[in-house]
Amino acid sequence: MRRFTLCVLLSLLCLSSPAVLAEARSNQQLSELISRSRLLCASALLYFDPLQRNLDPRGLTAVYYHLNTLDSLVVQLGQPAALQAPLTALKGTFSRLDRLPPAERQRYPELLGQLLSQQRQLQEAAEAAAAGQGSHPLQLQSRDLARLLLDYQMRHYHWPQPRTDLLAVEQREQLDQAIGQRFSQLEQAQPEQADALKAIRRHYQFVRKQLHSPSQGAGGGAEFYLSRAVLDLDELAASQP
Repeated sequence: MRRFTLCVLLSLLCLSSPAVLAEARSNQQLSELISRSRLLCASALLYFDPLQRNLDPRGLTAVYYHLNTLDSLVVQLGQPAALQAPLTALKGTFSRLDRLPPAERQRYPELLGQLLSQQRQLQEAAEAAAAGQGSHPLQLQSRDLARLLLDYQMRHYHWPQPRTDLLAVEQREQLDQAIGQRFSQLEQAQPEQADALKAIRRHYQFVRKQLHSPSQGAGGGAEFYLSRAVLDLDELAASQP
C-alpha cells in the first residue's frame, strides 16, 4: 500500500511539474512585457524630440528592438486578444511616428501621448493576466527600474501641456528607496549572483542622481544604463529555477 501511494505521488509530481514550469515561464514573460513596454516608450521619448533636428539613429534602433521583443513575448504567450489588441495599436502609432516627415515633428508629442496610453493598456492587460501569481524580486526590480526611467523621460520631454501622470517627488523617493533595499536583499539571498547584481546596481547608481535631478533636458546616459540594467535583471529572472 505504501509503495502504491508513493507511485501515485510521484505520478502527480510528474504531471504537475510541467504545469508549474509553464506558469512560471508565463509569469516571467508577462513581467518582461511590462518592463519592455516601458523601455520602448522611454526610448521613443528620447528619439522623437520635436526640438532635435539631428536624431540619433541608435534611439530608433532601440525602439525597434523593444517592439520586436514585445511581439515575440505576446506570441509566446499565445497571442491572447487582451494583449494583442493594445500591442497592435501601439505598433500602429509607432509606425505613424516613424513615417512622419521632419516638417511635421510638431506632431511628435500628440502621437507619443497615444503611445503612452497604449502602453498603459498593454501593461494593465499583462498585470491582469498575472494576477495572483506573485512576482520574483528580480522581476519587481526590473519593472521598477523601467518605471523610473520612463518617468524620467516623460518629465523631461517637451510636452505642449503639463502631464498629470508623472510620479510625485515623494513617489520617486519611495521607489528609489525600495530599489536600493531590494538590491541589498537580492545580493544576500542569491550570493551566487552577487557579482552580476552588484554590476547592475552600479549601472543604477551611476545615473541615480541624474534620474532625480529637476533640471530640464534628458540625456541618453540614463536610457543606456537603465535599459542595460533592466535587460540583465530579466535575464537573471528567466534563469531562476
